[in-house]
Amino acid sequence: MATSGDSTSGAAAYERLRRAVTTLELAPGAGVSEAQLVEAFGFSKAAVRAALARLRGEGLVVAEPRRGHVVAPLTIRDVLDIYDLRLLLEPPAAEAATGRIQPEGLAALQALAEPQVDSDDEESVERFIAANRTIHLGLVEAAGNARAARIVERLLDDSERARRVALRSGAANRGTRARDELRSVLRAVAAGDGAAAAGLMAEAIAAFRDELVAALQQVALDQPIGR
Repeated sequence: MATSGDSTSGAAAYERLRRAVTTLELAPGAGVSEAQLVEAFGFSKAAVRAALARLRGEGLVVAEPRRGHVVAPLTIRDVLDIYDLRLLLEPPAAEAATGRIQPEGLAALQALAEPQVDSDDEESVERFIAANRTIHLGLVEAAGNARAARIVERLLDDSERARRVALRSGAANRGTRARDELRSVLRAVAAGDGAAAAGLMAEAIAAFRDELVAALQQVALDQPIGR
């Protein structure tokens, strides 16, 4: 029977291993065993096993015979599927949020988009990634469709690793252009121009998708044959 301590340890192991996967500390396609993770992160075998079960459920790791687990690879098909859905949901949500979002909520999102992104400072890039997620999700939530917000939240989670690959390869000027695009969307929302907000959001998502696909293609080209 699981104890409260086991549950807490499993939750901590899940959060830590999930962060290792989404920040690319554990690289896509890397094989990992329970024993390796226990040694590397200091959790009990039971906690690591529970964490891996949750990560399998999210599609972030895959169980493979004789290899234990493999960090799920990033595929261009996954990226296209995710961004196709985002393009269907987020531009109309930005339009719907215009005129509905509370002034204090809009001001909070604008404040998140204000800091400059220093592409040479990993902490600055990480802060932008977090702010970017909050802004995108905040606009969808302000549109008032809770189901759409839950879907977009999952899409943002599913594409977190891919966004880091793209930013590290120089996409969106490593965040600088993406920040400016978000500020433009928020200015359109503040001005009450829902159509402009929708158009700008669509352009931003499509541009980053294209750069992300190019980055993943380059990674694939650089992989040795037979690896």
